Amino acid sequence: SSPYYYDGMGYFGNDTFVRCAEEKKRFGDCSPLLICVENSTTNYDTIESYFPLDFFTVASSLENMISMLLSGICNVITDDRSILLELAQSEQHVDGQFVVGNKTISKEPLAIVTRKDDREFSDIINWVVQALFYGEEQELTKDSSPCQNYTNWTSRVSDLDFLNAVYCVGNYGELYDEIQKNRGMNHINTGTTGMLYAIPFGELDNEDYDGIGDIMNIS
Repeated sequence: SSPYYYDGMGYFGNDTFVRCAEEKKRFGDCSPLLICVENSTTNYDTIESYFPLDFFTVASSLENMISMLLSGICNVITDDRSILLELAQSEQHVDGQFVVGNKTISKEPLAIVTRKDDREFSDIINWVVQALFYGEEQELTKDSSPCQNYTNWTSRVSDLDFLNAVYCVGNYGELYDEIQKNRGMNHINTGTTGMLYAIPFGELDNEDYDGIGDIMNIS
């Protein structure tokens, strides 16, 4: 599918040393900086290119990194920001002892992967993603009145009403805000910001619209 979420590497740990890591500072107050990073990951490649070997140490998993942070072996860990934000909200860390950094160090686009021998299913996935983007762009929101349940199965993708994804569940922004508030790069691009692109389907109130090829029924 098109990328539906942009994640990226971030830092979590002691506030002072998280700022040191974000600014790539290694001297003065930042000289004790020691970052735990999981081996054989893109995060490891990034850290290795940013810091000398004596400023980071390798862990085998996220759980291993957390254990090393709590035991004082390292004062910062690194992982995808979505994982770190969830970690910061867990009961184990809500006391504010550790913080998530403000910067996203890398761009990691996530997309849905489908089997290449099932083109029709792939099309459905792609159009649902686009419908969620389009819904937010056009300010369409979750609304039970136009939400329709299918009473009969259809064998044609073009018979599906993809805006049901918006009306029955919510647009992209509504779904995102249910999970986390900090959207970072995950805004619909309006020409000035955001990494998510809604396919231009035209205006909803177009008087010349003939009902063919819209987001509701793709033909």
